[in-house]
Amino acid sequence: MKVLMLCNKIPYPEKDGGVIAINAIAEGLLSAGCEVKMLAMNTKKHFADINTIPDKFRKERLLELVEVDTSVKPVGALKGLFSGKSYNISRFESEAFNQKLIQILQNGKYDIIHLEGLYLTPYLDSIRQNTDAPIILRTHNVEWQIWQKMASEEKSGLKKWYLKKLTKQLKEYEEKVVKLVDGIAAITGQDMEVFKIVGCKAPMVVIPFGMDLSKYNPQATKFPNSIFYIGALDWLPNLQGMEWFFKNVWIKIVGSFPSTQFHIAGRNMPKWLRNNTYKNTVSHGEVMDAKSFMQQYDIMLVPLLAGSGVRIKILEGMAFGKPIITTSVGIEGIACDFEKDVMVADTPKQFADAVNRCLSDDKLKQSLGNNARKFVAENYDITKTSSKLLAFYNECILKRK
Repeated sequence: MKVLMLCNKIPYPEKDGGVIAINAIAEGLLSAGCEVKMLAMNTKKHFADINTIPDKFRKERLLELVEVDTSVKPVGALKGLFSGKSYNISRFESEAFNQKLIQILQNGKYDIIHLEGLYLTPYLDSIRQNTDAPIILRTHNVEWQIWQKMASEEKSGLKKWYLKKLTKQLKEYEEKVVKLVDGIAAITGQDMEVFKIVGCKAPMVVIPFGMDLSKYNPQATKFPNSIFYIGALDWLPNLQGMEWFFKNVWIKIVGSFPSTQFHIAGRNMPKWLRNNTYKNTVSHGEVMDAKSFMQQYDIMLVPLLAGSGVRIKILEGMAFGKPIITTSVGIEGIACDFEKDVMVADTPKQFADAVNRCLSDDKLKQSLGNNARKFVAENYDITKTSSKLLAFYNECILKRK
């Protein structure tokens, strides 16, 4: 089977959950014997010189890049407010990308056109005009729900109004466009139900994030009883969660365990966090090897207040056998058992108490870590998820004939 994958970011290196999820799909398809052609946007936020990407990686995926400026511009954002068109989406419209896509479609025949997320849907018309192949939308989340949750948590009146406006425009767009594709491969069952509710009639399937457990080997931590966080810190929900944690939770932890250190890593860490003066915190900035960073420390925290889809970093932490403490939002889409596989806490007191319990109980930490890895092994094996996706592709191909 020949699959054309369209991506709104370069799938290398694996520095964030979105990239990891994209590569999991590609690796699964390649392992199943598919030919994968990948066209990706090379944005300022995720920019890479193609010559720095390993030859094997590029050749396996027949990777091509197009530079696209998706940065937020005040004038564009202002126009978006009054045009009725979602600025979240229009930032990803590029004539250069469109022309390269048309060229690829005209020069080759593909069985499936696979869109990695909502931000590739502006190119639906060009795809339809140049191929009869089914278009499959891989949804990493329900995009408008993320913005809605951020708006609900925002305290500033003006910013809350702006976020609500963006949410409304994005919701209208997303609910319309999901009805225009030939199939949806949702990453969680919750997301799939949302698409059904808005009237999407296309075939749908839940394809969880696929993991190769051989890449995640639990090891004894270098710094016992340490706490860590890793995530993209130019993503607003992550920043919002960290602000909440430091404002409300950290003092309760360090007050009970004055020697415990909190290690923070993430791309594009803002100055207030990079140069913070909170007691016992170590800001690492962007780390070269996220897996090595995670292996060094003990307890993983994911204080998230807004989101949709699934948190890939939580699944990676579980694969490493880490005890994880997160919120109800953070664990959405991961159907594990609370208190058995992970700890879930939504108020500052609950969150601090959960961390303090883990710090004071080695048996609890060990049990959480062991159960977490077992859960991932049983539910997120990449061979199973890839087979399920291929079966769904074939279903959509037959329906188009």
